[in-house]
Amino acid sequence: MVEIRYKDQYEVTNLAGHTISEAREQFRSEFGIPEKSRARLNGSTVKASAEPDTVLNDDDKLTFAVKRARMPFMIGAMLLALAITGGVFAYGFVNASTTISAASVSDTNFADVSTNTTGVSAISWSGFGFFKGALASTYPTHSANGTPIFNVETDTSNYQGDLVVTVSLGNADKLAKIYRVLALQLAMETSSNITVDINESGAADSNDWVMLTLENGSVSMFPGGVAGGDNFTVRVMNGFFITHVYSSGWSGGSKTPQLFAEVAQR
Repeated sequence: MVEIRYKDQYEVTNLAGHTISEAREQFRSEFGIPEKSRARLNGSTVKASAEPDTVLNDDDKLTFAVKRARMPFMIGAMLLALAITGGVFAYGFVNASTTISAASVSDTNFADVSTNTTGVSAISWSGFGFFKGALASTYPTHSANGTPIFNVETDTSNYQGDLVVTVSLGNADKLAKIYRVLALQLAMETSSNITVDINESGAADSNDWVMLTLENGSVSMFPGGVAGGDNFTVRVMNGFFITHVYSSGWSGGSKTPQLFAEVAQR
């Protein structure tokens, strides 16, 4: 026996061995089954093209149903949303504004950086193609304290806190045409020529330096706990280089590094 159903009408009848098309035709007028209804056999939808070939068996459940369009429900939901939001806009909001007059921003930077022209002019080196050499400096205290190339000033703002000082090579692409290796050892000192802790170890010692090379192109130093009014210098402690074999490949290269320094709060 097969159960056939359309809406609230159903009947259990001997349809085993018949196709779905035959069952549809037999109950079309009795149940009022429309042509556009879809057949579901035991819960699975059967395509219209497969109905003539699908044979019913005992205990099958055959249901016909018309798929309802979702558009009316969507339109109704949209109208409801418009009605609700329309009411919100109609009523508006209660609001207020104020000004925080206690805000104070000084017309100065928290820190400034500048070139130490005296120190920069004291640094030099010379060499040849396929040559290795070292940096030289005529700065009076270079052997003990290095040569200053940048000044970092915080006394105008009286800033107290942590800094990050970044030094980069601005023309590394051109330097690489001349040098196989170019390295500058950098450190920081206070205005009293005292080494600054830049590696956050908690102590200022001989390990507080960084190496700027063609490979890294940029290094950062992290002086912490800056007291109000402190001034610093970024110093070249030493350096070395190795040049390429001289050839036409040097054309367009540069023998002199351009250094760029930036100071930021952290």
